Amino acid sequence: MDISGLEIVLFHSDNSDYLTEWNGTRLNDDYHRLYFIAGGSAEVTYDGHHCQLAEGRTYLFPTTRRFDYSCPSHLRLLNVCFKMTVQGGIDVLDLYPWSFEIQAQSASETFRSMTMIDENLTSEFFADQILVRSRILSLLSPHFRTRAKHRDLKRQRDVRRMAPVLRHIADNLRTGVKISELHLLAGMSRSHFVRKFQATFDVSPQDYVRKKRITLVKNELHSSDLPLSILAEDLGFSSSSHMSREFKHYTGYSPKKFRALDKIYG
Repeated sequence: MDISGLEIVLFHSDNSDYLTEWNGTRLNDDYHRLYFIAGGSAEVTYDGHHCQLAEGRTYLFPTTRRFDYSCPSHLRLLNVCFKMTVQGGIDVLDLYPWSFEIQAQSASETFRSMTMIDENLTSEFFADQILVRSRILSLLSPHFRTRAKHRDLKRQRDVRRMAPVLRHIADNLRTGVKISELHLLAGMSRSHFVRKFQATFDVSPQDYVRKKRITLVKNELHSSDLPLSILAEDLGFSSSSHMSREFKHYTGYSPKKFRALDKIYG
């Protein structure tokens, strides 16, 4: 798979000591988490998978529908929340085999890298942003030292064929995507395209576009304080109420509630 279109979008970082107050639930977070446990321990359940987080290890979480977390006594946590995609917005964790848990080869070096990421994540200097991304990639690399199986290679071929469609969707989310014309970009009949798209991404082309638009709303809610009416207009929704209905349908939160939780969590 060609990774020339690799993109990393950064959201949050953390470098904190916690007691039992590290406890809660997050719903429908469309980003990855990289955790390094520098001290103590924690428990996490994501989409039904329960895991114990131990000192000296890094953990890579996929996007989640539900993320429950708790600390039994104390925890020193360094983490970064980000989204890594290729081929016009395809989640890397959906394409390549990866490991959830890795023993840090050097706890001190991992600690320094995670600290540097936290200190420079919001820097306005381009040099710092390059450094942050290089450190993230270095920390992520050991999680992907897994040989691809036949099903992984088949999915990569299927996604490659859909790449022109995905790029078109990514480039036109704000201005509008004509679902009825997407099959032409894939070089397929309309019925075959819909079946192939559904089989490849486990979602219809219509729902894929709608979910991508909601992700765009999430990013704007995170990065700006613009009124919802302005965001709705800028993102191509017919009204703020239309945007709010769509947003709550896919996330479980209203945009206002999501923005408030996002500020707390960030």
